[in-house]
Amino acid sequence: MTDGYVTINALLNDGYCCATALAAIGLREKGSANPELLDAMRSLCGGLGSGLLCGALSGAACMMNLLDPASKDNGAVGELASWFADVYGTRYGGINCRDITGGKLPSAAVCRNLIAEVYAKAKEILTENGYIFNE
Repeated sequence: MTDGYVTINALLNDGYCCATALAAIGLREKGSANPELLDAMRSLCGGLGSGLLCGALSGAACMMNLLDPASKDNGAVGELASWFADVYGTRYGGINCRDITGGKLPSAAVCRNLIAEVYAKAKEILTENGYIFNE
């Protein structure tokens, strides 16, 4: 079990969703708190509340740009999205929340591990692009 999984599991147990958990990790990494941002990010949970684009992907993209504002422009967010589509699009037949969870929004059986894996990949991409985590 990775540290990322433990952190994400704790956040999910505290009522965070996929997108807000990842944003909270980004905020903690920056030594910041922003409840208004987390409230706004809640709209990404459960695939925009409608089973569309996975909130772990959109939340991780936001986290990446929060930590490194050049992430979108330097291709890091695009790299994450391509990886996500390759891995989860292939595995579940799409990258929408409803595809991944089989329409059971959210699915504890699927989402916890997926969020941790997406976080690990986002962290890997950020590190490859020069971001240094405060571990």
